[in-house]
Amino acid sequence: MSSAVGAIKKTTKTVTAYKLNVSNRAYRALVIAVFAAASIFLVVALSAYTANLQHSINMLQKENTCLEAEIDSLNSQIIEETKVTSVEKIATEKLGMVHPDSENCINVKKNTENSKENLAATIKGEAYN
Repeated sequence: MSSAVGAIKKTTKTVTAYKLNVSNRAYRALVIAVFAAASIFLVVALSAYTANLQHSINMLQKENTCLEAEIDSLNSQIIEETKVTSVEKIATEKLGMVHPDSENCINVKKNTENSKENLAATIKGEAYN
């Protein structure tokens, strides 16, 4: 009888070891499946984030191109408007500037004493006379 009990104990140990082995395999498979799912989710999420960033970059590049074109246009306009002929044309046609002649010129003599005060006094005197 002891050999039968020993055989049963041995069979029970084998079955228990097999169940543990199957249980460990299932646990490992579950861990691997969860890790794989998490990895796939992470890759998809990062791909979506990357696509969103790329879209933002493209939009900013288009806006930058438009702004650069506007800057070039404004620089060209500044160059054109600051030419002496353009300034003179605006001054004479829109602002009423006249070229100097003997009637609207003031001759100022250089005086070292209080030259600023004398210049102001001379201009006032000529303007109100």
